[in-house]
Amino acid sequence: MPRMNRDESELAQAFAGISEEMRQACDALCRLLDSSVHDPDHGEPRYVISVASRMVGIEAHRLRHYERLGFVRPGRSGGNTRLYSQEDVDQLCCVKTLMNDLGLNAAGVQFALALMQRMSDMQQEVAGMSRRLSRLEKRGRMSEGPGV
Repeated sequence: MPRMNRDESELAQAFAGISEEMRQACDALCRLLDSSVHDPDHGEPRYVISVASRMVGIEAHRLRHYERLGFVRPGRSGGNTRLYSQEDVDQLCCVKTLMNDLGLNAAGVQFALALMQRMSDMQQEVAGMSRRLSRLEKRGRMSEGPGV
C-alpha cells in the first residue's frame, strides 16, 4: 500500500465522514471549476437541446426550466434555437447533482454557483498576480547584474 503524504492524508480524513452523494457533488463542482482551463472551444455553443438533454441525463423541459432560473444561458442560432456549449453541459450536470443528489433547492444552487464563480475569479486573480510577481523577480535579477 503506497504511503500518503500529509495533504493526501488530510484529504482522505475529510472525505471519510461524507456520503458518496456528497463526494459526487464535490467532484462535479471541481470539474465545473476546472472547466475554465479547457480550450477556447469549450464555451462554443454547439449542442441542440435534445443532445444536451441526453448528455446531462434530464428532460428538455427541465433544461428550459434551469434556463429560466438563470442556471445556464445557452447561445442561440440565427433561427433562435438554443445551442448549448460543453461548458453549459458541465454546469447543468453540476446543477443536476446539486438538486437531485444533494437535495438543494433553486436558491441553494444559485448560492453554490455564485460561490464557485467567485472562487474561479479569485483563482484567475491569483494566477495573474503570480505571473506579475515572476516578471518582477526576473527583472530584479536582471537589473542586479552578474557582479552582485
